[in-house]
Amino acid sequence: CRRAFRVERAKARVQQACLKSRVDGLCVQKRGKLKFGMRATILSRREKQACADHDRASGEGVGPQEYTVVKLFLQGEKMREAPVPQHQPLVQLLEAVKAYGAKKVSLVAATLRPETMYGQTNCYVLPEGKYGLYLAFTNPKKSLDKAEEGDGGAQVAESEEEFETLMTREEALSTCTEVFICSERSALNMAYQGWLPMQAAEDPDALPVPHCLGTVDGMNLIGLPLTAPNATYPTIYALPMLTISMNKGTGVVMSVPSDAPDDYMALQDIKNKPDFFKDRYGVLPEWVGPFEPVAIIDIPDLGALPAVTLCKEKKVASQKDTQKLQEIKEEVYKKGFYDGVLLVGPCAGQKVADAKTVIRDQLIERKEALRYFEPEKPVVARSGDECVVAFMHQWYLDYGEEKWRETVEAYINSEQFQTFSPQVLHQFKHVVGWLREWACSRSYGLGTYLPWTKDSSRPVLIESLSDSTIYMAYYAIAHLLQGNDMYGQAKGPLGIAVEQLTDEVFDYVFAQTDDLPKGSTIPAEHLKRMRNEFEYWYPLDLRVSGKDLIFNHLTFSLYSHAAIWPHRPDLWPRAFVCNGHIMVDAQKMSKSLGNFISIEDGIKEFTADAMRVALADAGDTTDDANFQRETANGTIMRLYLLEQFANEAVSGALPLRTGRYSDADRLFLNEIVTCTQEAKEAYEGFQYREALKKGLYEMHTRRDQYRLLCGEDHMHKDMVVTWLKTQCQTLAPIAPHICEHIWSEILKEPSLIVSSAWPTFPEHAQDPVLHRQFLLLLASVEDFRRTKDKAVQMLSGGKKKGQQPRPADQAAPALTHAVVYVAKEYPPLQQQVLTLLQKAPIHKGEDGAWCAGKEYMDIVKNDEGINALDKNAKKEAMAFASFQMRDELKAYGRSALDLRLPFDELNLLQSHQRYLQASLGLTEIVFLPSDEAHPKDDSPNRKLAKPGKPSIFFYVG
Repeated sequence: CRRAFRVERAKARVQQACLKSRVDGLCVQKRGKLKFGMRATILSRREKQACADHDRASGEGVGPQEYTVVKLFLQGEKMREAPVPQHQPLVQLLEAVKAYGAKKVSLVAATLRPETMYGQTNCYVLPEGKYGLYLAFTNPKKSLDKAEEGDGGAQVAESEEEFETLMTREEALSTCTEVFICSERSALNMAYQGWLPMQAAEDPDALPVPHCLGTVDGMNLIGLPLTAPNATYPTIYALPMLTISMNKGTGVVMSVPSDAPDDYMALQDIKNKPDFFKDRYGVLPEWVGPFEPVAIIDIPDLGALPAVTLCKEKKVASQKDTQKLQEIKEEVYKKGFYDGVLLVGPCAGQKVADAKTVIRDQLIERKEALRYFEPEKPVVARSGDECVVAFMHQWYLDYGEEKWRETVEAYINSEQFQTFSPQVLHQFKHVVGWLREWACSRSYGLGTYLPWTKDSSRPVLIESLSDSTIYMAYYAIAHLLQGNDMYGQAKGPLGIAVEQLTDEVFDYVFAQTDDLPKGSTIPAEHLKRMRNEFEYWYPLDLRVSGKDLIFNHLTFSLYSHAAIWPHRPDLWPRAFVCNGHIMVDAQKMSKSLGNFISIEDGIKEFTADAMRVALADAGDTTDDANFQRETANGTIMRLYLLEQFANEAVSGALPLRTGRYSDADRLFLNEIVTCTQEAKEAYEGFQYREALKKGLYEMHTRRDQYRLLCGEDHMHKDMVVTWLKTQCQTLAPIAPHICEHIWSEILKEPSLIVSSAWPTFPEHAQDPVLHRQFLLLLASVEDFRRTKDKAVQMLSGGKKKGQQPRPADQAAPALTHAVVYVAKEYPPLQQQVLTLLQKAPIHKGEDGAWCAGKEYMDIVKNDEGINALDKNAKKEAMAFASFQMRDELKAYGRSALDLRLPFDELNLLQSHQRYLQASLGLTEIVFLPSDEAHPKDDSPNRKLAKPGKPSIFFYVG
């Protein structure tokens, strides 16, 4: 099924022509979707082209983050009036450029909230941080512009433009009128966005860097007097903050303590410890004392100083109380943006959400701020260089176009689209929610040329994630065009040449029009046959892919189908299954770690079936799958024992009985049916680990438990043969070779197992009551064993307070007898609680188990009868309700809320007396209703019994 994909990647002649024409048609259909313009793009500086997800060594899925960089202008006159020793390195650097004319010097601070500039009281720098003085333009050499529609008219290729503005130092000093003080990382990003000139490196292998006059420590910036745009205070000062990251933003943080809890606490720390900050960082009182938070935004319920209010309410101790500060920040920012109303400035009275862009644009128009982008997180290209955000001309797909997005969103939410995983579906919804403009072109590499650039001197390629989003449509006709030639070097059965595959041909074949292409040299019957093949096989029923492609390629595929077949959602992909990456023994698989396993090597070491079992066992969902060598090795023995068991059962070496069926037989048969049904559901949901669990591990466990239930009576031959056949059929999708061997060579079935249908049973063969009886028996044995262990420990001089240990030479008496108590009904209080719980809504969770929301707690709490109870009884009622809805509901479903069991529990236990005696190592066991006392029992155990949970008392016979 990957044939067309491989050929495309190999750039085979026929396939490339097909894809070229496909792109032509795609562009026609996407008129208005494919656009061209200057945009903010993640760029590999070394490759000099956009760095898409598949070109990255790290940072896949990361996009540009936009900030507003605000210029905090240095007050030179004030610096000279009150010189500070720690400012001298900065002063000396600025003196050196005076000969080139006056230059505005500013600390540039990146913010996501330009509307809060009215509340600035200071700015922060990192004392240990390294800051550069970079020559900058007042007017940028690049700017984001309006996009053009992709109609083929634009001729600019991104490979033709210069990403850096290269100047000599003399040229830069003469041209630039400003100096930005910021981190090196942010300066690089600004340089590629047209704000800073760059100088070429002497080493031809080195990359250009912005013109830097020199570097200073953050300590040299503390106390600088600054003029902040829109600020209420005419002068603010740079102060130290210890939590600044030099790898995010510019390294300069403006402080708005009224609305930013981190800023408020940092300012309070300085005010509360003036001597420490003076001695350590040279902070003078006049830089801090006069500055109080300014009310700028009124937020309902939080007031005009929300950060101050919440920090006091939540008793935040200092700026190091990061968890509380983060919680406050999220609350203030969210409520402030959506509900806050500005109190100051030209936009006073407006909602923050409405005024934010207006205020930003005013700052930019006055040359007091600029739009700045950087990667949301570090991105490293495969070439090894850390990527930046550049303003560059690019072709891009406008996935944010409202109607297009709404169409895809509606399809994702419809019943026609399946992901078989709530997490994956949620991720698709999330991606459609944020996906907007996506750069789809590159200068060189692997891919298909944009049709209108392929004949130019510098053709433009479609990047790999945007390309091949409907290539599966080619699958439907590949056999007719290529035949058995994988590389497409020869004509296929229809004898069609590459030159005959025009746009009009593909429009007809791929259902863009019902009119046969005029002037085509392909016979009409051949065209109709290709159209019929496409209509028959399409849509794509299922695509299995990696979780990383949810955020790009798979979502792009949905968008492309919606654009090309806007009125034919029946041709859109029906299902995507996504999985994680592979690990080996809980470590990332890599050659450097020496744990790299190829499929061929794995088969040689573990066998094909053991390899497949271990792979299925490695994990479901989008979590990274963990292939374990221990599992593969253990599987070899497990499958060998399965074959041995089959041989013994068929040859007569294994003693089996015949005749009428016992209770144990009926219980076991019901478990076979249950495991089979659960395995089927897991396979259908692409949960192969769960299918393996039900179809192999639990099948084996149930067989072993059945053997114990039968005891000396031996297993029934019919049950064993049924189990063997069913085991082979449920395991065959994962381990086909051993299953085929047992099926054909041992069981002597007439047809191959690969041709057999899934096991079928009579309509009502799966009985939930029998299943609960089986689970009750197993659970009772486990509970009884734990009780016996405690009793033996007590007889041996255990941990009971005040009890003396038994002498070493005196053995504890053996517990050979027991009495089991069975309750027919719950105590009155628990019956009352169960009756209330029956009113609570319950549902099946993501794992298929029954579960309940928190509503049941309110139902119990608000009941008059429960409220009338004393404190201890009420506590007991709530604990019982929680246990039933958390543990019992998951195990037994709705029947966990019944007042009585749907079967005779006492009779069930009595009928399996021998099994219980043998399992517990007893000579005698007696069963009594919980309201009857046993003469040997003076313990409270009898009162512990409840329906489905028998209690037991052990004693010495």
